[in-house]
Amino acid sequence: MAKKRRSKRQRVKGAPPAASSPSASSSTAADDDDDVADEAPNPEAPKPVAPKPEPLAAAAAVGEALRAAKADKKPKAKAPLPEAIVLSPRTAVPVREPAFWFGFEVAWAKLAAARFIIFILLAVDAALQVSHAPRYGAGDFNVGQLPFLEAIGPGRVVFGTAELVLAYLFVLVAFGVATRVLVPICAATYAWLYFGSQLDSYQHHYLVALVLVIASFVPWQRPVDDEMRPVDPETGVRTWAVRLLLVQLAIMYVWAAVSKMAPAWVDGTTLSLQMTGKIGTFIASTVGFKVASVLVIGVELALAATVWARPAWKIAAPLGLLFHLGIMLTGLEIGLFAFLMLGVYALVVPDAFWVAVMTKLDGAARALARPSWIAFGVGLAASIVIAKLVRVEDAFMVGIAVCVVPLAIAVHALVRGRKAPPLAVGLAHVLALALWLFVDRATSTTVDYYRYWGGSQRRLGSTGAEYAYRRLTEVAPNKEPGHFQLGRLLIKRGAVEDGLAELHEAQRLEPSIARSFVEEARVLQKQGKTAEAIEKAKQATYADPSHADARALLDSLTGAKPGPAPAAPPADDPE
Repeated sequence: MAKKRRSKRQRVKGAPPAASSPSASSSTAADDDDDVADEAPNPEAPKPVAPKPEPLAAAAAVGEALRAAKADKKPKAKAPLPEAIVLSPRTAVPVREPAFWFGFEVAWAKLAAARFIIFILLAVDAALQVSHAPRYGAGDFNVGQLPFLEAIGPGRVVFGTAELVLAYLFVLVAFGVATRVLVPICAATYAWLYFGSQLDSYQHHYLVALVLVIASFVPWQRPVDDEMRPVDPETGVRTWAVRLLLVQLAIMYVWAAVSKMAPAWVDGTTLSLQMTGKIGTFIASTVGFKVASVLVIGVELALAATVWARPAWKIAAPLGLLFHLGIMLTGLEIGLFAFLMLGVYALVVPDAFWVAVMTKLDGAARALARPSWIAFGVGLAASIVIAKLVRVEDAFMVGIAVCVVPLAIAVHALVRGRKAPPLAVGLAHVLALALWLFVDRATSTTVDYYRYWGGSQRRLGSTGAEYAYRRLTEVAPNKEPGHFQLGRLLIKRGAVEDGLAELHEAQRLEPSIARSFVEEARVLQKQGKTAEAIEKAKQATYADPSHADARALLDSLTGAKPGPAPAAPPADDPE
């Protein structure tokens, strides 16, 4: 029974003891011995309550205190809410963009310098290409780079006009005039000229076409700040298109290096055939052609790895500039491509250099952006006078036609509520036509134009050859080819006296060239004037003792042996 009682007490351990009474305290032993009384519940005794864990009890106490405080607390007057703060786009947190393409940023000074250098070089190259116009459309035969363009391939007039227009538009772009419209037009026109015919199938034309397409997405226009003021030269401009252009440049270097990984190049054979004169002698006497050939591949691979990465520009800029300067000095017949590559490296030169340069020129740049009707009118009038002086076929009419561009810009300025078109419009317009005149007078472009035109028409038996050679004698009166070829054509169609006069002029201009003496001797032979013919044949041999036709004709006239038939000019003779 004792064990049973202890187990009962243990089950309620921790319960408060029952209230004490005299009867209970007087007889403890009786209570201990009475099992029934010990087990029976006492209705008056309080029920045992299990104690709460300390954390829960503390939380409950805090909750009761808060409820009591809330019940006693009186509501206070509400304070007015603060005004809402509106974040402007400049203070808003920007969304992070991919850094390689859309986060690529260059200083505005670099874009301005690259725009001027690249597009001025493209303008000069386009003006020089005018001399190739007579090659297009000759014989109504054309094979396009892309077959669907063969039907709309350019002819002589269209090609020459398109190159003049391209030269004009490139100058306007160089001065920042309507770049968002004019650059895509230039890209489409250049691509059509190149892909429309294989007469100019050089790969650098393909690269230039790609560069112009990419350049259509470059922000060439000067940005403005929130107050519509032009930004400073050091302001950064985001442009994924410049990054793409540099990546395209790297691809070109990779392809150039891979194409040279052939035995004929690696052993130096190809380079020794290309490098002649002083450059070839210098290479042969120093590193040798084999080492130089391998170095070229190494340089191209190094440029492919560095030209697109900003941290590597300190390597790519000097290496690339020296490489293309060396190509330019070799005299390879690749037009202005070496110069154009040097111009593209304006995008590789670190920004700090261009910021320093363009900061000094910023005043002039801001002046060009000012509106000016005087500059517009003077430029328009002066351009017409300049176009009249350009000797290229149809240049004057094209000069009149391109006046539509500044007129359209002026109308657009008025519609947009501006005072006048920018001063740069009038200046660029007159400078563009001045470039035509400079190329015409300072280079052989115009002379080559009429020489190639007369040669192609003469080989085709067209009557247009006489007109071309007459124009050649007008633009180059002191050159022998025009007078000689015109004299031959006049004699052939029966105008002998006029033809002989042209031959005499050719003899006067170039007394060391035998062909005009030979041609006159044959005419005199047909007229039965043998003595005069012998004298002319002798003069031909004096002029050029190695001339086979002169010696054969003289022997025929003196009875040594029969004279040969008149020799035909070489198939590739451009005259």
